[in-house]
Amino acid sequence: MKTQILHLLSSLAVASAMLSGCAGSRDETGEATTAETTTMSETQAMAGDVERSVAPELDYDDLFKDVGNTAQYNLVELARQEPNLTTFVTLVQTAGLTEILEADGAFTVFAPTNAAFAQLPQPKLDSLMQPENKAQLLRVLQLHVLPSRVASTEFQENQRIETADNEYLYIDVNDATRAITIGGANVVKSDVEASNGILHVVDGVITTTTEERKY
Repeated sequence: MKTQILHLLSSLAVASAMLSGCAGSRDETGEATTAETTTMSETQAMAGDVERSVAPELDYDDLFKDVGNTAQYNLVELARQEPNLTTFVTLVQTAGLTEILEADGAFTVFAPTNAAFAQLPQPKLDSLMQPENKAQLLRVLQLHVLPSRVASTEFQENQRIETADNEYLYIDVNDATRAITIGGANVVKSDVEASNGILHVVDGVITTTTEERKY
């Protein structure tokens, strides 16, 4: 199944990347590679625009608190249960990634909150929704999905994801608090179990850099 999924991702022109450790960090997460990410939500796409739906003073501890057994839902269904992830859900649907993230497998999804997407300029967000910019949307979303299951405890300091575009997505872990930052976004709710993987909520849109760190 994983091979079939990766083949489909390739057909969507989304490059995978290797999760690797550097400067003595571990790479037990195996071949975790970046694929595409997305979530869907019919409630937001209006004439190609994404409506910003941001809950004020979001308490991250309250995310999914009314869902019950999260493992009964696949990753798409699970994201739909949380009102603070509707923009992410909409972009997943727009990118055509719904079927992939509903499939059997073991994925890791980093889902930005509505507030995270609200930090983007509205014209940029609207532009990502246009059919002619689907490839650009996929490049953004690919940084938010790994085609393997990676729990928060498996991330280590000084890990990185190197993309096919020769860019780097860095992972930082605070040894004392186990706080995780990936691509500049903080993991604010970790290890939400789904039937086909695991979901981590992040407070920003994950980005890469062309600069390689020297440890």
